[in-house]
Amino acid sequence: MKAIHFETTVGADQVIRPPSGITLPEGAIEVTVRPLIEDASDVGDTVQSTRQWLLALAAEAERVAPDLPSDLAEHHDHYAHGTPLP
Repeated sequence: MKAIHFETTVGADQVIRPPSGITLPEGAIEVTVRPLIEDASDVGDTVQSTRQWLLALAAEAERVAPDLPSDLAEHHDHYAHGTPLP
């Protein structure tokens, strides 16, 4: 069976009602629910939460970063492949 995708509104009764023309199979199915972005403020919230996650990830990477030579960018071939230093 191919996946069926549709958008709908869930009411206070917490019932998911497919739009007309959508027929769901009987039996056990898997349902994934994700909110639709309805206005510009939702986009800002998404960007802000992503920014916070990235900053936390960067802080953790800095905290656990191994000691690297200060000239690593300049002489990366030497450190990665053993080429002689100039």
